[in-house]
Amino acid sequence: MISVTGIVLIVFLVIVIIFQLRSKAIVVLLFLPLFFFYHQWYEQKNTSIYTPHIIDFQGTIESIPKSNGKVITFQYKTSREILVVRYKMSSAAEKQRLNHLEVGMNCTLNGSLQEPEPRSHYYGMDYREFLHNKNIHWILEPSQLDSNSCIKVDKKNVSIRIKVWRSKSIKQLEAHFTQNTAGLINALVFGYREKIETETLDSYQKLGLTHLLAVSGFNVGIVSYFLYLVFVRMGMVKELAFVCIVIFLPVYIILTGGESSIVRAGAMGMLALCFIVFQKKIHPAVLLSLVFIAMLFWNPLYAFDLGFQLSFLMTFVLITSISLFKTRSNTQLLFITSFMCSLFSFPIILYHFFEFSLWSLPMNILYIPFVSVVLFPVSVFIVAVSCFIPSALYLLEIPVQFLFEGSVSILEVVQLVNGTLLLGRPATWLFFTYNLAILLVFYAWERNERLLFRFCVPFLLVIVLQVCIPYLNPSARVSFINVGQGDSILIELPFRKGVFLIDTGGTVSFEKEEWEVPNEEYDVTKKVVLPFIKGRGIRKLDRIILSHADMDHAGGAEFLLKNFPVQTLYLPRNKNASKLEMEVMQSGKRNGVAINRLKKGVQWGIGNSQFFVLHPSERNSSSNNRSIVLWLKLYHTSFLLTGDIEKEGEHEIIQNFSMLRADVLKVAHHGSATSSTEQFLKVVEPEFAVISSGRNNIYGHPAKDVMTRLKRKKITIYRTDQNGDIIFEVSKKDLEIHSVQ
Repeated sequence: MISVTGIVLIVFLVIVIIFQLRSKAIVVLLFLPLFFFYHQWYEQKNTSIYTPHIIDFQGTIESIPKSNGKVITFQYKTSREILVVRYKMSSAAEKQRLNHLEVGMNCTLNGSLQEPEPRSHYYGMDYREFLHNKNIHWILEPSQLDSNSCIKVDKKNVSIRIKVWRSKSIKQLEAHFTQNTAGLINALVFGYREKIETETLDSYQKLGLTHLLAVSGFNVGIVSYFLYLVFVRMGMVKELAFVCIVIFLPVYIILTGGESSIVRAGAMGMLALCFIVFQKKIHPAVLLSLVFIAMLFWNPLYAFDLGFQLSFLMTFVLITSISLFKTRSNTQLLFITSFMCSLFSFPIILYHFFEFSLWSLPMNILYIPFVSVVLFPVSVFIVAVSCFIPSALYLLEIPVQFLFEGSVSILEVVQLVNGTLLLGRPATWLFFTYNLAILLVFYAWERNERLLFRFCVPFLLVIVLQVCIPYLNPSARVSFINVGQGDSILIELPFRKGVFLIDTGGTVSFEKEEWEVPNEEYDVTKKVVLPFIKGRGIRKLDRIILSHADMDHAGGAEFLLKNFPVQTLYLPRNKNASKLEMEVMQSGKRNGVAINRLKKGVQWGIGNSQFFVLHPSERNSSSNNRSIVLWLKLYHTSFLLTGDIEKEGEHEIIQNFSMLRADVLKVAHHGSATSSTEQFLKVVEPEFAVISSGRNNIYGHPAKDVMTRLKRKKITIYRTDQNGDIIFEVSKKDLEIHSVQ
């Protein structure tokens, strides 16, 4: 991620400098190494002054507290640094009491400091790095959080007062409108998207419209223009009106959350107005460069923020393409700007989200005017009414909710026609090639003053190249996906002749009281397994094989069958199907998936890859001991995938297959003491063992006895709780093993 982000940053800097300074560019480019050293110096300072043994803290609530189920979180600013507070509530009454917490309160807390979890997924979010880039290094878990812990303070600085008003306005809108409507209004006006329903956010993301929910340049432009009209109507001279707008924009930046995109837009707006007031001219690209350098000087870690990258890149593209806008109608301008932004954002969107919506261009053409002319003004009007005539909100509830919910319904209808181009995460060299091809498109376009299809051919060829690469790769991959306390194994055969998923993972849910239910239940299959599959550029699963129908192995099957193309579903032969097994089979039938049963003796081969089912037999036994046990050989490397079998199942297997050997053993039942017996390990003689278990799981997996037996036999151990995702890459000549940690 850092290397690709670095390419985006350096290429952007170099292009801006060369474009503006030309012959003098070489002088300025010499300063790039200085920025590198400045970044290194900044990183050396970006460390915590706290140590884990500190337990008492005094500080201020810095962000709007977020309550999700029985956990409440917020940013907490001490005199030394910012911490993330995470507190687990114990009752509905306590949750009700903590609803009074708000930005600006002074809190005296006692608790323990925990390090943020390190990266554990190849295609997931790195939470530790995310916090590190915000200069946050610890999570504080208070022993107690109540009305005595936090008190309101009368003396507040201007910034805190603005944040308090923002928080109250957001809560007021949430009290009057549905969750989705209030969430969309708050996103457009305050840059606060926390309460928007997950399905709505997914719709905006899949259709390439997420940028419309981020407060950015267009919001600053509309607000500034509105204020200008108001000030002129009040009789102000033009220059004084500009000065008043410059004074207001910092307030607006704080009011909208201070994200990098709004800081960029606000800073550019203030500088541009200052130059107008002093009757000085400045090229927009120079203005953009000044803001860019100033923000990176303030915090070099902005460079790793996706919003920062997209905001500056899109603005730069539009500024440097002014020649293409001449003599264009408004409709043509909208099409051209949408096309430019879609094309230039393509590699970055692909890198972070693995797919691109073909609906992006037409939906942006329709929704940019709709949001600009309808949704945003209505949202501002609603906020104004909530401030000055709050009682009138009751009259506006139904029409406003109809407008916003109706706009979401349109997005849902559009998604019924799949327009997603799933390519996976491009390699660094491919990412660079995409950008080069895009630059060629614009170079040819500007030279000819019109866009012809042949200009896009190099870009389309890069897409074709990315699609073809997996089918030209002779290596096979077996990926043990870190799904916590569960199993999920992705097998990719050489030349992508087959893609099999062994188990889907699944979140084991426990009965909860109403107050404990989170806004959205965490779904490990949705958050981890599906992104891993998409990140690999896989567009179809040839087989899903469920070792057995326990929640931690098959809980995500229904979600995958519904949301991803699957050709065949395999289950163990079982006379008495469980409730989960029946639900999975019904879901498969509804989605047109073929369903088959596997038992001992079934085998198949694809090219140089061989598969053999060792278990279950016809014998009745427990659910764990009826797990599918699969032996596979990829070139010269063999794997034994054991599901959750226990010692009885292991004993049955080695009785039937006394010559069984495997290079890589997936340790049964997450390393439970009921499996991995001495006799079984002696027969299999693995060189590597993989244990799929959750970090700090309540079962104590893997068991100490199992770890002792594995170490005594000098078997190299990999654990998903310690190593994260684990990938075995098999070629004709050798075996390479990669892990996140």
